[in-house]
Amino acid sequence: MSKFKVILLSLSIIIAGCELDEGNKIEKDSFQQNYWVEDYAQNLNFPWAITWLPNGDLLVTERLGKIKLIRNGKAIGELEGVPKVMASSPFDGLLDIKIDPDFKTKPYIYLSYTKGTTTERVGVVYRAKIENNKLIEGKEIFNTSPPAPTGGPNITRIQFLSDKSLVVAVGSSGQHAYGMVQRLDGDIGKIIRIYRDGTIPDDNALAVKNPNAKPELWATGLRSVGGLTIDDNNQLWAVEMGPQGGDELNLIEAGGNYGFPLISWGFDYSGRALSERQSAAGFVDPIVTWSPSISPYGITYYQGEAFPSWKGDLFMGVLGDQTILRMRIRNNKLIEQQDLLPDLNERIRSVETGPDGFIYAVTDSSKGKIIRIRPGKPSEKDLENVSKPFPMPTNSDIGERLKQHGVMQNEETMLALQAAYDPERAEFIYNQNCVSCHSLKASAESNIGPHLEAIAGRRSGTLPNYNYSASMKVNNRTSVIWDSRTIAAFLTNPQAIFPGTKMISTPLNFEDAVQVSNYLTRLKNEE
Repeated sequence: MSKFKVILLSLSIIIAGCELDEGNKIEKDSFQQNYWVEDYAQNLNFPWAITWLPNGDLLVTERLGKIKLIRNGKAIGELEGVPKVMASSPFDGLLDIKIDPDFKTKPYIYLSYTKGTTTERVGVVYRAKIENNKLIEGKEIFNTSPPAPTGGPNITRIQFLSDKSLVVAVGSSGQHAYGMVQRLDGDIGKIIRIYRDGTIPDDNALAVKNPNAKPELWATGLRSVGGLTIDDNNQLWAVEMGPQGGDELNLIEAGGNYGFPLISWGFDYSGRALSERQSAAGFVDPIVTWSPSISPYGITYYQGEAFPSWKGDLFMGVLGDQTILRMRIRNNKLIEQQDLLPDLNERIRSVETGPDGFIYAVTDSSKGKIIRIRPGKPSEKDLENVSKPFPMPTNSDIGERLKQHGVMQNEETMLALQAAYDPERAEFIYNQNCVSCHSLKASAESNIGPHLEAIAGRRSGTLPNYNYSASMKVNNRTSVIWDSRTIAAFLTNPQAIFPGTKMISTPLNFEDAVQVSNYLTRLKNEE
């Protein structure tokens, strides 16, 4: 690729169906928009969110606990007085940032972050004034309760509503807390609403409907909200990350229940369906779902002037597919979707509309940057700022590649472990833990467990001559296809995958489980 190769794209639009209002037929060419992508600020350490001060300076949070001040694309300093945060996982740390809607008279910024311990995570909304690049008069105005257990996202996005109250998205904290999402005595898996001073409104919809609910509860049934934005009708949009599949774009209603985990298109990390149902009375259906998961994160509703043909569209960051999706929603239906960043190789954590009307995005990496999408073509002077694709190493150790790119996803971590497969060690672990109950040959007799010959690609619970436990008997919604990933998940926690399973062996640690799963799935290919 040449040094100055430009990421320059022209949108080709396909209008799906007749979703536009009658009498407002729009020609295909009117949706076309030329644009280019530039590196606005570089060398940021896991940046997470951005916001602008009235003078045009940009504030960016770094997950490990810093707030950088950016002016004209250059970091000119850090804010002092930033509260101490806990950043022990990709889901913790210093996260979102917003300025007060009345900043000129109330010079406050609002932060979301995590504190506590790895087993008791507390989400915090923090308010402070900015004075001479220092946070002063800082105060925790809201703490989530109960503390979240190990295993996943806690507090994430914050967003001001049209009445200047503040909504806050609180995640489900992983599988350990799924059972807490539908309960109304805690904040996990909810959107809460507070006033700017931290006091709680007396008209929060869930609390009004149920006097036993915590007073701050506004909406429920959410796994992990990765982005919030307000449209020009003052409607709140949320993008939600599912486990494996079940990613959602939701239009948030006050008092709405979005179903998780009772209603979901997602699968847990064993490959097992989370729910038998994807829609039911009393639950709000998503506007868009993605399966398998694309890991959406960050969203903005475009109202700027730089891209006239994109007005009213949603722009969503994607971690998994490493892109920004432009979506056109009409009558609560997706009629267009466009990938804006093909081949850029960047995980997108946040997307915002800047005061200049350009679209800004934050990349998730130890060498993170802020990119911005600009209309037209770059000038000769702009060429040196054109964003280059992330240089993915070839023929390198997977773990090192992921480290360089700042990737911290479960699936990819597992791939790194698989790369270190040791057949002798794997066979030893198998013989120590599995061979007494399971034969590797269908012809061998075993009165305890089913044989494991040709297990790769087989659906769980399908051998004709074995009496499986009730939870493992064939059911297309709860069964799994055995592969290295699902076998490893099962060996790590059999009862969590199939409650009541006859498996009596002690669960393996994750690394050993991966070795055995590789051993079993490779036997078929090696014979």
